Amino acid sequence: MFLKDVENHQGDSEYHKRIEVMREQGFPVPGIWHLIAFKPKASEYLARFTQEVMRGTSPLSPGMRELIAAFTSRKNSCPF
Repeated sequence: MFLKDVENHQGDSEYHKRIEVMREQGFPVPGIWHLIAFKPKASEYLARFTQEVMRGTSPLSPGMRELIAAFTSRKNSCPF
């Protein structure tokens, strides 16, 4: 990550706990999680937006939307 202060920030949010569990288990931590953990209150809007886009009313099933997101991430060399 480019923002080491954000990545190394210690807090007590749920995302900090998830980050620690992933690190303990040896899994890579998605960069966006560090940003969300750094500013959890500001990130609530992003979480609600994402939930609506991925699970809200749509002609595409949630599974199809997940598949599109995974495909796009793969094409961008971004772990999903």
